[in-house]
Amino acid sequence: MLTKGKKIGIMLVCVIFLCSIMVGCIERKEQEGVTSASSQILTIGYGRDTNVESPKMMGFMPEMMVLERLIEYRDGKILPELASSWDIKDNGRTIIFHLRSGIKFSDGQPFTADDVKFTFERLKALKYYHWTEADRIDSIEVIDPHTIAFHYKEGKEGYIALTAFGEYHCSIMSPASVEPKGDVKGKIVNPIGTGPWKVAEYVKDQYTIFVPNELYRGEKPKLDKIIVKDIPDAETRVLALRSGDVDMIVDYYHGGSRYTPRNSLEPLKSAGFNVFKCEMPMTTVIVFNYHKKPWDDVRVRKAVNYAIDKEGVSALFDNWVAPAKHGLYGVKGPYIKESNVEEYPYDVNIARNLLEEAGYKELEADLILKGENPDEVKLGEFIQAQLKKAGINVKLDVLEGGAYNERRNKGDYDLRIYYIGGPERRSYTRTDGRFNPDAPEFKYGAYDDPELTRVLKIAVSSFNDSERRKAFKEFYQLLHDKAGVVPLYYDAVFIVANKKVRGVKYVSSEPRFTGVWIE
Repeated sequence: MLTKGKKIGIMLVCVIFLCSIMVGCIERKEQEGVTSASSQILTIGYGRDTNVESPKMMGFMPEMMVLERLIEYRDGKILPELASSWDIKDNGRTIIFHLRSGIKFSDGQPFTADDVKFTFERLKALKYYHWTEADRIDSIEVIDPHTIAFHYKEGKEGYIALTAFGEYHCSIMSPASVEPKGDVKGKIVNPIGTGPWKVAEYVKDQYTIFVPNELYRGEKPKLDKIIVKDIPDAETRVLALRSGDVDMIVDYYHGGSRYTPRNSLEPLKSAGFNVFKCEMPMTTVIVFNYHKKPWDDVRVRKAVNYAIDKEGVSALFDNWVAPAKHGLYGVKGPYIKESNVEEYPYDVNIARNLLEEAGYKELEADLILKGENPDEVKLGEFIQAQLKKAGINVKLDVLEGGAYNERRNKGDYDLRIYYIGGPERRSYTRTDGRFNPDAPEFKYGAYDDPELTRVLKIAVSSFNDSERRKAFKEFYQLLHDKAGVVPLYYDAVFIVANKKVRGVKYVSSEPRFTGVWIE
């Protein structure tokens, strides 16, 4: 039988042995850079599925986290990314990119011109012409492993074609991303890129897990893992943040939808959450059905401009968005700082006089709204009250997405709320797409006029900076004089996070997570 002293001795030996094992495990984990105490996992609530596995294109979030582009468009400048430089030939008929060497995809394969060709031939094969100008590319020529040329059919796309290479969907993916491998019409099954993150797990409409790409050449992520939860309902995302189910809620990268309701921002800030705001060259506007009376009359359109109190619009959203008082865009629009356009001041008397001059004592108007967006409905109610003072009686039609699109496409409306611009990388393509009837995306356009279109085409196509500057200034002034739309407020994107989340920053209008850590 063991004596009491021997029992104690054996217990001490066991404790020492177990402690030595634990210390060894801790030391080994520390050598590998991972301990339970230092585990860095960020959980994000996001309004859309990341669409990682897709027959066509992924969502913006994985395209920005996993993939990179040939160029970046930032602060009004085109900057090199996967391409180190480029040459413009024959006034834009050919664009040649010189690619960086030594870059690898996250699966270890080298990045070459063949991967660029695959990406753009995929865009053409899937007829994905949204923003990319891919349909106007006549041929793609691989000159050598690090040089590639794009030849255009007409050679008149100009500067806008160059900016389009920084578009989301022009992000370069490995041919191994699709099944069957290398098939330009294949389904994306696992996006493989050269960016700082890679996809570890994806469950459609539920969550996506991103982990660091060990082969990334730039700043290494501080986080071990990012879990992005798909939470479509805005109020549910806010509740998930408040309950601690997520650490952060992030506005949809595109802007204009699936964002944190503006009136939720102040209560969240008061509750101790950090709110990170980034203005973008995007403006919420009223669009007229200008092809029919009375909206084809510039006096009527001007009357609506005068009848809306822009400061009141901003106050409606607790002043988290800026009133549109200085032209089409806020400070980040192309050459907007050099424009001297001042928007129409709030003056109901002038609005009434303009309507009477156009022959209308009172007007009836249908305003179509998307019911999925609570801010849009609130804004519609504000517009209804404002226009009533000027003699315009507005009926609000709050519709679900499909019914809204049908009414819009048929032209069965008088007024609708829309957005102009978007993320900075879309400054040229989105402006062109809203006001140029020849643009691929103009079926969703806001306003067109022959004089306006002529000037805009110079603004987006000229390779000469002075010509672009002059044309943009003229475009902004013409749009104002013709009262083509009613700018309401300059939009922004927001991140709301608990105070343990540190290092949040935006590049352009998109969040970057490489510098983020959990305190």
